[in-house]
Amino acid sequence: MSPEKRGVRVPFRKLKKFDCEEKQALVEKAREAYHESIDWCLSLICDYRVRIGCGSFVGNFFEYYRADISYPIRKEMKQDTLRDIFPKLHNQGTVETMVVTSQTKKMSFQKILPDRMKAARDRANKNLVDFIVNARGTDSHLLDILKGKKKSRWLQSFLHAKNFIPSIETYFEDEDQLDEVVKYLQEISKDIDDSMLTMIKTDKIKFILEVLLPEAIICSISAVDGLDYKEAEAKYLKGPSLGYRERELFDSKILFGKRRK
Repeated sequence: MSPEKRGVRVPFRKLKKFDCEEKQALVEKAREAYHESIDWCLSLICDYRVRIGCGSFVGNFFEYYRADISYPIRKEMKQDTLRDIFPKLHNQGTVETMVVTSQTKKMSFQKILPDRMKAARDRANKNLVDFIVNARGTDSHLLDILKGKKKSRWLQSFLHAKNFIPSIETYFEDEDQLDEVVKYLQEISKDIDDSMLTMIKTDKIKFILEVLLPEAIICSISAVDGLDYKEAEAKYLKGPSLGYRERELFDSKILFGKRRK
């Protein structure tokens, strides 16, 4: 990406459709080089598709990009420079050295630049929340499960689980987003079939967290990212992709803590 050229030259024969089979692999490969920049671009595209799906915007992508409705996502780019949005690879010098002085010795370590990967993931997850809660895009899928019309591996795991699972994978890292989805699922669970209600007994909250929540998230990932159910489920199970800086910051905190002991 060059500020002067304002674009990237790509041979026509190498262009692929956005929802091609290799999409996820290509995104992961691009994320290795551009980190949060790719997530920012995907957030913009996904938000556009959600807006079109729920009818809150009508027009092509370029019209959406110029419209006020896309401003919340575009402003993230305005707050950064072009260099920050499309950063260099991490091995090309994105860290600076600081010196920390202690009472007994001096220790040098690298200052990790702020990581925006989590913010990008939260923006991408906001599209999933909008699809689930506002567009009600998962209603038919969840109602089919509640009425016993559709099979669910999560329901089977729930019914055959012997012990309570103390830790549940929520996928959402933002508590407000999680609360919004759970409240919505509590409302839709009121339409549960009597036979299903007998099967889950009285543990409705556990049923929502272990069955409806993953089903809603997987269904929304499938719709927003253009994946089939199996691919969306694999992405859900994999969880969020941590950025290089995020992992580096975590490692540096552990190392710094050990050195202080």
